[in-house]
Amino acid sequence: MPIHTEPLYRPPSEAHSLIFQITHGCSYNKCAFCGMYVDKPFEIKPTDRVLAEIAAVPDSYAKSVKKIFLADGDGVIYPTEGLLVILDALNAKFPNLIRISSYCGPQALMKKSVADWQQLYERKLKLLYFGLESGNKEVLTLMNKGMDAFKVLPKVKELKSIGIAFSVMVILGGGGKRLKQEHIADSARWVTEASPDYLSFLTLFLRRKKDYFNGLEKPTFRDIFEESRDMIQLIEGRNIIFRSNHVSNFLPLEGRLAQDKDRLVSSISGAMAHLEAKGLLDNYPEFYEEF
Repeated sequence: MPIHTEPLYRPPSEAHSLIFQITHGCSYNKCAFCGMYVDKPFEIKPTDRVLAEIAAVPDSYAKSVKKIFLADGDGVIYPTEGLLVILDALNAKFPNLIRISSYCGPQALMKKSVADWQQLYERKLKLLYFGLESGNKEVLTLMNKGMDAFKVLPKVKELKSIGIAFSVMVILGGGGKRLKQEHIADSARWVTEASPDYLSFLTLFLRRKKDYFNGLEKPTFRDIFEESRDMIQLIEGRNIIFRSNHVSNFLPLEGRLAQDKDRLVSSISGAMAHLEAKGLLDNYPEFYEEF
């Protein structure tokens, strides 16, 4: 089986995928809110080592593999020439392979040309997990995300036009109380314009990066629920598969936008009413403490 070094992260939807760790850590690793790879130096695994791991998978097992996820934080930062070789090897080894996917940071997204992405897509790299976090420029600056959301938007649209699917993540509470309305409005506008195939909400929590977290006017339960409700109301979706079921979320939600907008908003309003009746709506979440 492929060789992994910890910590190893993958999206919940890749639970049954075979994971090849073609990079270690995150090539950017400067986001102020994220401590996932703070102790894991970035490394591009040599192509020959990846090819050896692919070749070592037993043929009897390879026939059962339908999905592959390329780790770590933004596997597609891998140089295009080497990545094409890896994808060719994966397609040759796994005869029933349907899809290859990866996290994708804005640096990797913009660095490769549309022609590069076309070649990758033709080799079954069909889904990118993209951490938008927020559509608002000031929130992204606080996060030190290293991008302007609306400057990368045209590239996202170009990649969607050649068939690559996007799963986009937004962080509830990402701008604290002060930038709450701007975070809601700009994130909803970006998602509406991008119309990703998948959208998920995560909730801000402390993960080893205390300076960013302590610099915010921290959101309450009310703020988080209002952000979720108002973004859903503002997003003019076109059959976007929506999930809010990360471990950080208070209320599990799933549906399609905009078809299920009313049902989702009703669920959020019901949860808010329940917390308000218990006098908890303006409290702060317990996970504003480091795990």
